[in-house]
Amino acid sequence: MESMRPHRFAKRVALRLIDVRNPRTLGEIILEVIKLNNAKNEWKIHKLIIEKIEGEYQTSLSDTIKNSIKVFKEKNYNKILDLGCGTGRNSLFFAQHGFEVFASDISKESIDILRNKIHRKDIFNINIYNFSFENIKFENDFFDAVVCTSVLHHAQLKDIKRGIAEIFRVLKPKGCLILDMLSKDDLSYGLGKAIEENTFVGSREGEEGIPHHYTDIEALKKLLEKFYEVNIYKNEYIIDISGGKEYCSKVFDVIAFK
Repeated sequence: MESMRPHRFAKRVALRLIDVRNPRTLGEIILEVIKLNNAKNEWKIHKLIIEKIEGEYQTSLSDTIKNSIKVFKEKNYNKILDLGCGTGRNSLFFAQHGFEVFASDISKESIDILRNKIHRKDIFNINIYNFSFENIKFENDFFDAVVCTSVLHHAQLKDIKRGIAEIFRVLKPKGCLILDMLSKDDLSYGLGKAIEENTFVGSREGEEGIPHHYTDIEALKKLLEKFYEVNIYKNEYIIDISGGKEYCSKVFDVIAFK
């Protein structure tokens, strides 16, 4: 049986065709391809700041969160789950834009802070809950969108898989998931104590007792294989901290649709 590999003569003809159609040399073409590949692999840099809002220091909103408003409104979304809401930075932002927000965190202290905020501001479109991403207390196909930022990578892989399965379950068909995951290209990868492959405790300053799982694009695609559309963006966030210090983080921002 004839080999399926292209014949050497065919390769020479192909190269000759390139030269005929375009006067550039082969070397120039190769350099252009390399540049295109490098562009695909580049990290987009975003500058964030630490803001003091009502006595609380918070990181400014990312473009991913800001730009999600347009997508949600175009798709007529209403019910948004802020999973791992913390003290409510994203929840308050979505509420200001008229969405019905369901905010949940495993930290009772954090949700108590958020509860006080919404009482002071007379906000009536944020509902507060106390559960983890591994066990979402809602029925199937309930939410139009789930936002889960700076949360899922604080776990071991089996728990992350469980969390993604739960998110998929509670999302409506054509619903949207926004999440982020730490990249193995982050400078903190490999630091601290390894508790499983790609998961470390003590790898990031200020979160020494918390596990951090790192991933790559192929592994992330595998985690999200049940979603019909998955968009992955390589972003490097540089956060300005007082005293001239900067905190850098390379993450994959994901916008996926069920």
